[in-house]
Amino acid sequence: MSNQKEELDCFKQLREVCKEYQDFSDDSFEKLKKISFLKEAKKGEILQDVYSLAKYIYFICKGILRTFFLNSNGAIYTKNLFSENYFSASKVSLLTGEDSYLCIDALEDSILICIDFKEYKKLIEKNDEFKNFYINYLEKNWVIIKEKNEISLIFDDASIRYESFIKNNPNIQNRIPLHHIANHLGITPTQLSRIRKKIKEN
Repeated sequence: MSNQKEELDCFKQLREVCKEYQDFSDDSFEKLKKISFLKEAKKGEILQDVYSLAKYIYFICKGILRTFFLNSNGAIYTKNLFSENYFSASKVSLLTGEDSYLCIDALEDSILICIDFKEYKKLIEKNDEFKNFYINYLEKNWVIIKEKNEISLIFDDASIRYESFIKNNPNIQNRIPLHHIANHLGITPTQLSRIRKKIKEN
């Protein structure tokens, strides 16, 4: 599905992002590549369906992924929006081995590196580099950032949450329908339009 240069560029991109948490040796990174593969996802493609077991961690080389779930009334709640250089996964399903309550879809044509989570866990048991990456990533993204986001949701107004989201996801507001961002922030599209207008005026 991809030429060799594109594949090399994507794995180089992954390695650069990994350095923030752990600088892999050449040998270790080759092991990571062996349990991964490149995938092109079309806009609208479902990567993780609800009530099915999660298998992969997705690294976004290009594109935008959305994680969402449906409430009992069938309404969609957008949990996260991820763009380039972020990882996306149904984490609870990966860790528990139970069916996912989350869906993941592509909001635009995307290029992803799919990492087999079960095989990665095996590497953790044998190699401290993988263990260190896993711990460092978990601490920053699944503990620190998650807690800050939860506090922000309670104490910060929607304008601050929007500006923080845009800071972490530059230009994403020009790439996807704004109702996805509004849904993620827990506000209506009308409220988001007012916030954006006020920011422009200031």
